[in-house]
Amino acid sequence: MREEWQAHIDELLERYKEQRQQLKDLQERIESVGATGEAADGMVKVTVGAQGQLTNVELDPRVYRKLASEELAEAVLAASQDAFRKVGEQRREAMAGAVPEEMLGGDVDKLLPADLTNIDAVIQRYGLRGK
Repeated sequence: MREEWQAHIDELLERYKEQRQQLKDLQERIESVGATGEAADGMVKVTVGAQGQLTNVELDPRVYRKLASEELAEAVLAASQDAFRKVGEQRREAMAGAVPEEMLGGDVDKLLPADLTNIDAVIQRYGLRGK
C-alpha cells in the first residue's frame, strides 16, 4: 500500500475513534440523567432514572391527613409524569445537534463497531463505497 494512502487511512481511523468516543460519552451522559417530579404542593415527590424507571418516592407525612387514597394515587401519577417529562427534556437537550435523528435511542456499539478489522463489512454496512 502506498505510504500516503496508509497515512490517510490512519488519519480517518483516528477521526473515527475520536467521534465514536464522543458518542460513547454522550450515551453515558444520557444514561445518567434523572429527575424528580412533584405534586400535591410538594408533598409527593417521585424520582425517575434515564429510562423512566422509578428510583425514589417521597411522601410528606402530612399527605396522609390531607389526601384521600385516590387523591394520593393521582398525585403519585402526576409527580411521575412530571419527572418523566423532565428526563425527556434532559435527554433531548443532551442530544440536540449531536447525533442524527436515526441514532436517537440507539446503542453506539451497534451503530459504530469498535472493531474495524473487517473494514469491508463496515464500508458495505454504511454504503461508504464510492460509485
